[in-house]
Amino acid sequence: MDINEMMNAYQRLRSNPREMLASRFNIPNDVDVNNPNDILQHLLNTGQVSQDQVNKMMMIRNNPMIQKMLNNN
Repeated sequence: MDINEMMNAYQRLRSNPREMLASRFNIPNDVDVNNPNDILQHLLNTGQVSQDQVNKMMMIRNNPMIQKMLNNN
């Protein structure tokens, strides 16, 4: 995924989180898609993502360059 695709995905996630997440994950209606912790806990509990995947994404998210890009939007 190139940077433009990543930024487009981020914008889609911000504008309609349920639709964006539903394209890849099974998120029931009772999960609050506006609460990242609820989403993450559901995905971990149902085995849709592993703790290792979460850890890797957290490292990416905490990267100063990524933080700068996300804060500019």
